[in-house]
Amino acid sequence: MFEYNEWSAPLLPGFLQGLVFAVILLIRGYREERISDYFAALLLIAGSMYVGQWMLGFAGWYDAHDWRTTLMFYVEWKNLLVFGPLIWLYFRALTNTDFRWERKYWWHFLPLGIVLLQPLFIFLYDFGYWRLINGEPFTFFYDTRGPLAELDNSDIGSLSILFDVIFVFSFLHLIYYLIKTLLDYRKYRSYLDREFSNAEQLTFSSLKFTLYLMLLGVATTLVLEIGNYLFSTSYVDSWDSYFAMSVLNFLVAIQFLAINPRLTRALRFSPNREIAKPVEKQKQSIKSSAEKEKTDAELQVWANKLETHLQEHRDYLNPDLKMGELAESIGTNTSVMSRVINSIYGKNFNDFINAHRCEAFIRMIREGAHHRHTLLSIALDCGFNSKSTFNRAFKKHAGISPGEAVKREMVAG
Repeated sequence: MFEYNEWSAPLLPGFLQGLVFAVILLIRGYREERISDYFAALLLIAGSMYVGQWMLGFAGWYDAHDWRTTLMFYVEWKNLLVFGPLIWLYFRALTNTDFRWERKYWWHFLPLGIVLLQPLFIFLYDFGYWRLINGEPFTFFYDTRGPLAELDNSDIGSLSILFDVIFVFSFLHLIYYLIKTLLDYRKYRSYLDREFSNAEQLTFSSLKFTLYLMLLGVATTLVLEIGNYLFSTSYVDSWDSYFAMSVLNFLVAIQFLAINPRLTRALRFSPNREIAKPVEKQKQSIKSSAEKEKTDAELQVWANKLETHLQEHRDYLNPDLKMGELAESIGTNTSVMSRVINSIYGKNFNDFINAHRCEAFIRMIREGAHHRHTLLSIALDCGFNSKSTFNRAFKKHAGISPGEAVKREMVAG
């Protein structure tokens, strides 16, 4: 059923891992009620399908001249047009717990639906009309395919040109969605800094790595496919592009599984709302000076309440502090809180809270805490959740590293 050789075996790991991890993600998506895992699973299945045809062909299915060979012709294995929308929707669902499927999302799969009409028509004609209604057997390619499948696999000029157009469009379509997702990711990072006090665990660096990995994989596959199209003399020459996709599927599967959906429960990111921000600022800028002074005075009142509250309750010591929670604690909303922090302090929420944590760290150093505890232990007590976040935030706030700050305090003391 499967011949292991130097061509089929290297494609197998990416194919199998894609399917196995897809099942795991489907189960996790069901248990965690996360639609993002469903999109990730579909992506891995599509990747495995892409590799599967060539892998099985090299494993003897193409030359078996039975039902396996028939599958080679009638299953649409390469569905590049599905990757782009699924990647974009995966990101949208991952970063927004309120994400729900809507009718408008079907439009993103319209190019795929149009392209699939051809293989669907071929299947219905050959199996429905030719075999079922007419009762005619398959007589082409060792009795494994019908007349339309034979025509589709011929070298007729018009069909060949159509295939080339679809091929180029598919890659451009995928690159468009990858870039679109990367641009949304940049907005997402800005959203984290405004809404969360410890955003590092939600930055999903592995997701960013996955997106760049996909761009690299797509570019590599495209270059190899173009090279094969221009210079190939045998179908064996196309193997390297499928091997590149197999490696990509293997690595991406690991990245998908590494993202813990439980960390995303508090996320409510919407790129569309991010785009609307500048319009609000523009409207604010046309207010009269009197209105502006009144607004600034109101914001200063809230800033004083905020400082008093933080001095008394030290909310910044909570590593999971969110802007909505802090706003509620002083009797306002996130909109007012955001304006206070941005206008009065000139910072985003993440930098504002981290500045208080850094000051708490300095106070503990002055009290001699570094003689009893490690610097990391003190940083964690001050509300930071990792060493890297602490070092970066402290240097941004104080202009020096934590170690240098300790030395200065010791000299001053």
